[in-house]
Amino acid sequence: MLSSLRTIVTVVAVTAALVTAAHTPGSAQEPFAGYAFFYFTGESSPVGEQIYVATSNGNNPLDFSEANGGRPILESSLGELGVRDPFILRSPDGRKFYLLATDLKINGGRGWDAAQRTGSRSIMVWESADLRTWSRQRSVQVSPPTAGNTWAPEAFWDAKRGSYVVYWASKLYAANDPGHTGSSYNRMMYATTRDFVTFSPAQVWIDPGYSVIDSTVIEHDGTYYRYTKDERNNSSSSPCSKYITAEKSADLLDPAYDFVAECIGKATPTSPGLSAGEGPTGFKSNTENKWYLFIDEYGGRGYVPFETTDLASGKWTMSTGAKLPASPRHGTVLPVTQAELDRLNAPPPPVQATAGGLVAHWPLTSSGADATGHGHHGVLAGSAAFSGGSLSLTGGHVQLPDNLLTGVQAVTISAEVLVDPGQQTPYFLYGFGNTASSGAGDGYLFSTGDNYRGAIGAGNWSTEQGVNSGRPLARGVWQKIALTVGGGVGALYLNGAEVARTSGVTVRPGDLGGGITTANYLGRSVYASDRPFLGRMKNVRLYNRVLTAAEVAALR
Repeated sequence: MLSSLRTIVTVVAVTAALVTAAHTPGSAQEPFAGYAFFYFTGESSPVGEQIYVATSNGNNPLDFSEANGGRPILESSLGELGVRDPFILRSPDGRKFYLLATDLKINGGRGWDAAQRTGSRSIMVWESADLRTWSRQRSVQVSPPTAGNTWAPEAFWDAKRGSYVVYWASKLYAANDPGHTGSSYNRMMYATTRDFVTFSPAQVWIDPGYSVIDSTVIEHDGTYYRYTKDERNNSSSSPCSKYITAEKSADLLDPAYDFVAECIGKATPTSPGLSAGEGPTGFKSNTENKWYLFIDEYGGRGYVPFETTDLASGKWTMSTGAKLPASPRHGTVLPVTQAELDRLNAPPPPVQATAGGLVAHWPLTSSGADATGHGHHGVLAGSAAFSGGSLSLTGGHVQLPDNLLTGVQAVTISAEVLVDPGQQTPYFLYGFGNTASSGAGDGYLFSTGDNYRGAIGAGNWSTEQGVNSGRPLARGVWQKIALTVGGGVGALYLNGAEVARTSGVTVRPGDLGGGITTANYLGRSVYASDRPFLGRMKNVRLYNRVLTAAEVAALR
């Protein structure tokens, strides 16, 4: 970062270098070879409010295929346990990516009114150097106490100020209305940061006297073009409400941008249009002098692409022949290099294991750390805390890394558990696998103490191949459990002794999701509607082989 003691000449030189670097795809200045599309899929699905990615077919900005098997690449473990409106940008030096998202979960949540009165005042942030490996999620409070929500955060590197400008929509309530019971409307707010950790106090950026949301910015030849949704209700006096307004300025933080156009996205005599539009995301073609503006037709088709060769004209035409991923909602299209495309499209590698086959060991005495050194650290989500040398689960769970079963042909999962006497059924001790958009399991491995049993299934419950002890786990006492699956056999152990065995198990752990598993949990099921585990847990181990009865009995 620049020191206040440096000379003006140095500041100018460094800023110029940053501007140049901002236009290079990466530290090696590789050419852009395609696009990555980050998005969420909507609140109609229990897993829709997480982060997904699709990749383009080469440099075609209108042809995308879902990456990661169509599963989420990032799942929120903080705040409301849902994230929407992902925005990603490359740092000026090209060495890092920052991904921002709205902290909001409407599916199973409190509804839209509460979300704008007592919603989150924070944004969610992830970092990555390669678009494949991500930092731990962090929540950063950016909105003031008068704000009722913090929606659709985006950011832009402002070379003039030497910082990122982060902007989002908030309803602001009167200072003497701490319960936010009065009426208000969304304004566009902004703050500045250099590291996405520390932010300046929030200020109003756009306030036309009525609700506006979802601003995005395209810079071209020193001019900033800003696209914002007019959130007013449709009426004859405001015919462009629920569509996009374009403005421009030579200064990113200009309080009074010049008008360019309105009603962007609405049908014109020369172009079909949308029923309504929000969440615009804009980007320049990698190969020609053309820009694209994807607009989210919420309640309709999701994202629909528009294009122009003249930003200053304000005229956008709906693109033809687009092939987008299923159900894309408010997100970002990012130009990427071939190496970045390849990493996003690469299948996950087989999981590491020790010589004894131990993939991960979560002691759960004071953190979710993996003791093997393989880095499979878990994070707490919801109502969960460490105390007394174990993990107490009172409605929350542990979110584990993705793809823990990749390449695994056989498995042993062991744990020590204490079931709360008030536990309701059905409940599940853990689940490794995937959740379908319906909320049902979609290939998974689990154990439950309801009737103490374990199973593996290639699809939903009807595909389960299980082993059942025929009796529930005792409550209020610590017990050692273990499930082994491999060689066509499933076995169940309790306190070191085998209590059930079955043959004819044809599904292998590594088959689940084609090697991709994004719903790996301790303390909950992969089914969205199942009850969580209530009680305590510690010493969870995952092996890539079937332990012998003697090895299971020797576990401590």
